[in-house]
Amino acid sequence: MKIAIIGEKDAILGFSALGIETYPVTDAKEAGERLKNLTQNRDYATIYLTESLSSQIKELITELSDFSNIVVIPGRGESLGLARERLKKISEKALGTDVLSNEE
Repeated sequence: MKIAIIGEKDAILGFSALGIETYPVTDAKEAGERLKNLTQNRDYATIYLTESLSSQIKELITELSDFSNIVVIPGRGESLGLARERLKKISEKALGTDVLSNEE
């Protein structure tokens, strides 16, 4: 099984040294098209996507999450908090509780 990452070129190129297939894109439309193509190819165990792009294609990510493991990661610049939000939803679905909350 393969691992892929979609995002801005300068944010993802370093991942190629780890054996992750990199797919640089310039905008959300291109990211959405690439994501659709990769989810149709069942060779990918996990697809990473930078959060700046994910914020613009949230509906598509939700739709395709049933078919593939899509993980949102922080990209270049300041984090938007979307990666943490998505991880929180995934963990709540899997565990039935919020394990990432700061509240006690």
